[in-house]
Amino acid sequence: MNRIKRRFLPVVCWVAGSVIVSACSSLPVYQNLSSDAIVVNAKKNSPELADEFTVDIGDNLLTKVSGSYLEKKTQSVSLLTHIKFIYDEHPGLSKGKTTLLGMSRSGGNAACFNDAEYDDGLVKFCLFDENKDGYFELGTFAGDEGVTLNIPYNIFSDNSKTPEKGYFRKTLSYKGLSNGKINFNYAEYSANMAKATFSQDFSIENKQGAHILFNFKGAEIKIKQATLLNVTYEVIQYFK
Repeated sequence: MNRIKRRFLPVVCWVAGSVIVSACSSLPVYQNLSSDAIVVNAKKNSPELADEFTVDIGDNLLTKVSGSYLEKKTQSVSLLTHIKFIYDEHPGLSKGKTTLLGMSRSGGNAACFNDAEYDDGLVKFCLFDENKDGYFELGTFAGDEGVTLNIPYNIFSDNSKTPEKGYFRKTLSYKGLSNGKINFNYAEYSANMAKATFSQDFSIENKQGAHILFNFKGAEIKIKQATLLNVTYEVIQYFK
């Protein structure tokens, strides 16, 4: 790896039809990628009606979602090899290190790490792949220092979902058998709350060897077999 100083790279330029080597270009600059969020209709009932399903204790038999959520897609990079820290030369980064994908002003791929190891502390280390060939060929740090590299990386995407006002979810989960009864839990969740805003436990009589049809909150479910570990069932009607 070669260290580059004073913010200028020796590059090949065309001057009057000739090729010369000079400091024609400054070090690249990192820019954030825009990540637009879209509103998605969250209305959904699951599972499918009139099909047989088996779920384990603690899992949901039936779910109803209404309202909408914001879906935001972000892209990140992961280093496929480490960059060895060399004292007073350039920062170091570990293999597998991840951060958000950005771009250079010329449209190349870029990534900035705020916690690269350097001398006795941590510095911001930005990597650039102007050719977009999957290898970072340049790193910049300390404002005006650069180093040539050849570091492979991966790009991966992540979708985040943030419930909006009006988002509402209902669930019916299996809680096992006890004292000849089949136990369930009904719960309601509002917006982005992980904890239920309403929860109710209830039970129905277990009838060995017989299908059991029951209604709850407008939903109609046929229980075909219930054990200590799981329940086999069919949804006839969704929650109202």
